[in-house]
Amino acid sequence: MIGNLMQVTEKDLKDILKNPSLLEDRADADEAKDDEIDLDKAWEGIFYALTGYTLAEIEKVKPPMAWVVFGDKVVDEDLDMGYGPAQYITPEQVKQLNKELDKVTAEQLQQNYDGKKMTDHGIYPEIWEETDGLDYLLEYFAEMKAFYKRAGETNKAVISFIS
Repeated sequence: MIGNLMQVTEKDLKDILKNPSLLEDRADADEAKDDEIDLDKAWEGIFYALTGYTLAEIEKVKPPMAWVVFGDKVVDEDLDMGYGPAQYITPEQVKQLNKELDKVTAEQLQQNYDGKKMTDHGIYPEIWEETDGLDYLLEYFAEMKAFYKRAGETNKAVISFIS
């Protein structure tokens, strides 16, 4: 299960909402794009280290941090991107989230990191007690943070899905 984030313009988002198969086509395109990243399997670990909650407890997390892995709106309930439908946040929500992420340092994330607790909570992919678990999480957190920064600066929406 790979976490995917995709930046889209407001126009592209509107087009995708009208015709969700456009999202499938874009996600299936082979060429690498600067406006897409995959978080590999680090997505739930990042969410937990940022919020202290599992994704099953997402209702306890206040926006905008609740949107860091999954948006609060569904693109199309019937469009399965691998492990459920894609979700999205608007450009304004991206800016709000980026403002919060900007306050989080790698050092703070490291302080929040507890491999045993994460494994006990079943945080996917349950590698957190291994010696490179923290480095793995920090690497993908840095990529994600830069991704949201670029999205905020260019007024893009973000679509998220698990493949």
